[in-house]
Amino acid sequence: MVATAELLLLMLAILTLGSYTVSAETQNRTEFYTSTVGMERLLQSELAILDRLDTIIAKSEAEIALLKRERDRLRADVAGAKQNPIAYVSNPIRAFLMTKRLLLDYRDIDARVRRGVGVELIDAWTALPGVDDLQGVAEGLSRLQEVYKMKAAELAKGKVNGERVVRELSVEECYWIGRAMAQGACFRNANQWFREALDRLEVEEACEVSRFEILDYYSHSLSQVGRYEEALELTNELLEINSTFVGGIAKKKVIEGGLDHIERNGRKRKLPKPAIIKLYEKLCRGDYERPVEVTSQLFCRYETSATPFLRLAPLKLEVINLDPMIVVYHAAVSDREIAKLIELARPLIKRSAVGDTKNEQISKIRISQNAWFEDEHDPIVETLNQRSRDMAGGLREPSYEMLQVNNYGLGGFYSIHYDWSPSANPFPNKGLGNRIATLMFYLSDVQEGGSTVFPRLNLAVRPRKGTAIFWYNLHRNGKGDKKTLHAACPVLIGSKWVANKWIHERHQEFVRPCELDPKK
Repeated sequence: MVATAELLLLMLAILTLGSYTVSAETQNRTEFYTSTVGMERLLQSELAILDRLDTIIAKSEAEIALLKRERDRLRADVAGAKQNPIAYVSNPIRAFLMTKRLLLDYRDIDARVRRGVGVELIDAWTALPGVDDLQGVAEGLSRLQEVYKMKAAELAKGKVNGERVVRELSVEECYWIGRAMAQGACFRNANQWFREALDRLEVEEACEVSRFEILDYYSHSLSQVGRYEEALELTNELLEINSTFVGGIAKKKVIEGGLDHIERNGRKRKLPKPAIIKLYEKLCRGDYERPVEVTSQLFCRYETSATPFLRLAPLKLEVINLDPMIVVYHAAVSDREIAKLIELARPLIKRSAVGDTKNEQISKIRISQNAWFEDEHDPIVETLNQRSRDMAGGLREPSYEMLQVNNYGLGGFYSIHYDWSPSANPFPNKGLGNRIATLMFYLSDVQEGGSTVFPRLNLAVRPRKGTAIFWYNLHRNGKGDKKTLHAACPVLIGSKWVANKWIHERHQEFVRPCELDPKK
């Protein structure tokens, strides 16, 4: 009872601060007891205070009930997250909704709590996303839709590849996904989400987003992909709701201008997607089958000849392509070593860049974070460096780059590229010539997506924890092998960890001698 009384007094003090003061006249009266009239006035004061207290308690209870409802709604969205946080955050829909909640929903609740009881729900130490994070997650989701041919209508039902992985989405959530995609210029997929939001608006009750808001963004997004007729129809509907909306009036003029241009000059022909991109996406989806005449030539064996040590501990080698030679090593790195590498990398990873060290740039063709490790950083790094020599056919270590550990996030990928450089002076800051070979350790399994694909070889390699893949990037005459064009497919569900070791051509003259034949 004491705690309850203290709570009521606290609420009374906070919620009535500034709204109720006792007049100077009342403060100066100290002789109410001298008459029943005076005492009756005191009674009226007490009854008025109690009435006010009832109102304050009712408002407080309503506010608390609202906060409880919000808490229950938000907690339901993170059910099971503590037990398996990686599975939770690597789900593309859940990742977007979590980012949106932390960017918008919790900030609103924090403001409400601060006004009510002056307590900080979000302090200076709370890690919070920015607008760029929301847009980045939306772009990742759009990339997944593009590569894996997923429709917004299915995703909005909580399904990924036909399997339910999250609850069904609301009108507001579909709208926010579309809006974030549109802000990232992913208009084609944004239109699917706006359409889904409008369809759901017809049946969903108590929506937190209006038809007007959806139409505003949707009509703009449609116009950006040349669907002017539909955009004009929605803009007219927008102006029927608010005929003085300046943005709608200006937008209508732009759309009508686009239609006039098409009428005068014809509709611009849409360029087809390049064949190599189509093949890349097909490989990522697993829609391929290698010819029997290729697979029948492949084999497995124990590797014992590259270094003397392998006579005691041979490597399990699987040849997956002959020209160029690409091999997979099984049981190449242990779970203990993987755990240590990831432990070292977690506090150091930062956004991956592309290009030579002197000219590195952040690019949307590579979405991941990485960390670099010298041999001296930890014994495990030196151990993997020595093992890399065994796997690389004895290629000499002075030309090895530092070990790079990568973690791919939502929709994380590395677009089609070569590891070798076409420049006449490749990787000048290293002074070791071109990259002769690539060795990549897979440090995790990936539930969906994340394959390494070679479009010109019709080859896809799925990440398998503990394995490593090795290939030569250069012909024996030192020229780059264009068949090694490869990419890392977007991670659909899961977390992808890899460790890369790039090896340069200097110091390898006696290990892999050059050929004079220009065709080799």
